[in-house]
Amino acid sequence: MAAVKKRGATRKPIRKQRQPVAWQHWLRYSLIGLLLIVVVSSSVYLQQDDTLPILHVSVEGDFVHANKDELVKAVSPFVTGSFINVAVASIRDAGEALPWIQLVQVRRIWPDSLHLIVEEQTAMARWGSESLINAKGEIFTPAKSTIPTGLAKLEGVEGSNVVMSQRLLTIQQQVKALGLTVTEIKLDQRRAWSIQFDNGLEVVLGRANSEQRLQRFITVFKANLNEYRDDIAVVDMRYTNGMSVIWKQEQKPDFIGTV
Repeated sequence: MAAVKKRGATRKPIRKQRQPVAWQHWLRYSLIGLLLIVVVSSSVYLQQDDTLPILHVSVEGDFVHANKDELVKAVSPFVTGSFINVAVASIRDAGEALPWIQLVQVRRIWPDSLHLIVEEQTAMARWGSESLINAKGEIFTPAKSTIPTGLAKLEGVEGSNVVMSQRLLTIQQQVKALGLTVTEIKLDQRRAWSIQFDNGLEVVLGRANSEQRLQRFITVFKANLNEYRDDIAVVDMRYTNGMSVIWKQEQKPDFIGTV
């Protein structure tokens, strides 16, 4: 009887699978790289002065004392470069350096224009003999020929401009009912206050308690002094419980007042 050979299972060779090429990742990175190149190239292109140059400048604002032509002349040297890199801050600073210009807003208008929105200074009083002051207490010095008439005058020490502008507004409101108009307020080196009114009357308040002294003057003026307003030269309020009155020359009425 023939022997039967047992055959074991045949092992098949295992083939290594190829890793699929990450086409999607490669395409994504390629597109990102291409996009970066486009962005950088476009940025460089737009930064060139001859690309989208500024061709037009328009100005908006109410010009009462400021001169529109002077403004355009002042900002023109800075209207250079392209729409993208034009020196907006330099244009604004050049405009606001003019004495009658308080604020300049610079807006870009695509593709080749700038629009300037201008706010002119509003003078509330004269400061000294050559300058003006606005409601914020900011001092500016325009040409003398452009200084408005009829403004009150402030004479103060250095650094007192803000306080004096605020005080002027307050005093104007306080004496309005008296029919008096402030023409000048002084604050001397000793920090002493005095007020001049449109009828020539001067009120001396001094250093201490100037606000309370002014209020006391208003009370007395309403009660006693009002009818003598055109005869009074000076009212000195620098007394604890009283005041002194200096009458105009040859005008001394029979007056006995109470404080």
